[in-house]
Amino acid sequence: MAQRIDVKKVADITIATTLDMKLNDDLSIQEWGEQLVALFDDDACKKLLVSFERVLFMSSSALRALITLNKKVKEVGAHLVLCGIDDNIMEAFRITRLDGIFHIKRNEDDGIRAFEQ
Repeated sequence: MAQRIDVKKVADITIATTLDMKLNDDLSIQEWGEQLVALFDDDACKKLLVSFERVLFMSSSALRALITLNKKVKEVGAHLVLCGIDDNIMEAFRITRLDGIFHIKRNEDDGIRAFEQ
C-alpha cells in the first residue's frame, strides 16, 4: 500500500497532509481513506487536521471517503478540521452542501487555531 498521507503532530493535534495531487482513482482513494481512519485506531488522536494543500482535483469518491471519516470521528468523540482546499474543489463542497458538514479553514495555521476555540 502506498503512503497517501504525511502525518505530524503539533501539540495534541494530528495533522495529515494529503500527498496525492489528484484524488481520482478508486484504489488511491481507498488507501487514503483507510490511512486517515487508521489514525483513530490509536486513542491518542482526538484532533485531526486534514490538509489538502497539494490536492488539485478530488472526485466524488474522495468526498464519500471524507463522509466515512467524519462518521468515524464522531464515533470516537474526536474533532475533524479540513484545510487548504483549492477553490475549484471548494465549489464541489458548496454544491454538495458538505461545506455545512465539515469545519473548513483556509490554511494549516487557521486549522490549528480552530481547535483552540
